[in-house]
Amino acid sequence: MPLPGEGPTSNPALSLIARLFRCVAGPLVVALLVTGCSAFTPIAPPKPKAQEFSLDAAKSAINQAKAAEEAGNWDKATEYYREAAARWPVYQDAWSGLARTAMKRGDGQTLALARFFEDRVVDSDSMHPRQARMTYVNAEKTPPKDIPAVAEWSKRMVAFFEYKDAYIQREAFDSRTKRSAVERYAIYPVAVGSVTAGVFSLWTVFSDVGGGSSSD
Repeated sequence: MPLPGEGPTSNPALSLIARLFRCVAGPLVVALLVTGCSAFTPIAPPKPKAQEFSLDAAKSAINQAKAAEEAGNWDKATEYYREAAARWPVYQDAWSGLARTAMKRGDGQTLALARFFEDRVVDSDSMHPRQARMTYVNAEKTPPKDIPAVAEWSKRMVAFFEYKDAYIQREAFDSRTKRSAVERYAIYPVAVGSVTAGVFSLWTVFSDVGGGSSSD
């Protein structure tokens, strides 16, 4: 029984367990973390599907549209500007050209549509694709009442920014710095060393326990 003012006597079994935990926990955690990091392999994001988006095709359509404009063929120019906008929706020249030909043709609806997107696409292209996508999700759901065609073109914009987001993710994955063989495999000796340290600590604890019991 402890004397008055003294704490309770320590339990030898609990002390031994505490010593074992302190000796093993650190090396074991290090070994598990190192092994887990070495086993982790980044998952490649899916390759983006272009869905007929092509900047080169849009530029080609723009050149044809300008040629048609110079020839005074406004209908043909309008057709090519629409194609350019469809192939690369954030191409401002396509929307500006569409606005010009709409004015020549007296097409108020197409003019309003072109004006709606003409400046927006520049701002959208500077945003993160997911943020830009959301602006057009809203435009698709609630287009201006006087420009109903905005809904269909906004749907095209949503698809474009989904493609752009996937493209950026894949490009970042493909251009990442690959780990060298040394970086991949040098961590295994660290894990082995951690386990060895844990085993040695256990051996030390049991040796102390054995030595103490024999001296008694």
